[in-house]
Amino acid sequence: MKTTRRTFLAVSSALAASLGSPSALAQEAYPGKPVRFVVPFAPGGPADAVSRLVAGRLQEQLGQSFVVENIPGTGGGIGVARLAKMPADGYALGFAHTATFGMGPHLSKNVGYDPERDFTPIARFAEYVNLLMVRADSPYKNLGDLLAAARAKPGSLNYGSAGNGSSNHLAGELLAIDAKVGLSHVPYRGTALALTDLIGGSLQFLFDAPNTALPMVAAGKLRVLATTGRTRHRLLPEVPTVAETLPGYAFVGWMGVVAPAGLPTPLQRRLAAEIEKALAGPELGDKFTTLGLDVRYGGPEQLAEAIRRDLALWGPVIKAAGLRVE
Repeated sequence: MKTTRRTFLAVSSALAASLGSPSALAQEAYPGKPVRFVVPFAPGGPADAVSRLVAGRLQEQLGQSFVVENIPGTGGGIGVARLAKMPADGYALGFAHTATFGMGPHLSKNVGYDPERDFTPIARFAEYVNLLMVRADSPYKNLGDLLAAARAKPGSLNYGSAGNGSSNHLAGELLAIDAKVGLSHVPYRGTALALTDLIGGSLQFLFDAPNTALPMVAAGKLRVLATTGRTRHRLLPEVPTVAETLPGYAFVGWMGVVAPAGLPTPLQRRLAAEIEKALAGPELGDKFTTLGLDVRYGGPEQLAEAIRRDLALWGPVIKAAGLRVE
């Protein structure tokens, strides 16, 4: 009897080991249903465009639908706060970037989320600079012209953004601080709407990411006065940086993917590996490069460090500018 019992236990243990634990089996079968991919901005803007590229590639690699869900408002804050409250089961992912994770939390006491506590970092996939643009027929031929007009009539120049606390909002605030000029900020529910008003003449200038701005430039509707990187942009080598007029000015942002806090580590690692794989292929990596984004893969640890770094960087800038969004 004892021998039989020992034999039974040995066989059972071997069978369990060969099949794996229930949690391992569940993770191996992931994803078994559609995955929500939250974009905290309106359709048509830079965040939406790159998120759809990432979601589309993950859908192809993993063989399951990745459904993009746009939740705009307060510079991305509403969508990010909503993502934080979703289940941490791998079926809710979202777009994260410098503005929502490094800037927004300093702008409002009631932002609704903690960038470090409420999310599981998965991967950074790109870095970007902003382009400072005017209408193609604008009288401002360079950044010096724009700043001279701002000094002559403080507050008379309007610039738009994807919302209070967005990266193109803070790029404008940083310009005002460094140049010591008064500029009027007009927040929108997404950059696409601001682009429409820039082309229509309601705004005098706008900061925007290359992936949505460059097609408008190529179509002859907009002109780029400067870029916000530390060096000239590889696709616009003839365009000066803002720093060439205002030494020390720089804005370089990042884009990545996060999940609600508590995502199991095996799923975190698997999704990070899938994003790294996607960036290595021409379907995504080359597309980002063509759009003017810089492919910069970073795993969970690198993304967590980018979040910590930006929180430390932008806090003092926002406080010095006296910015607050209620």
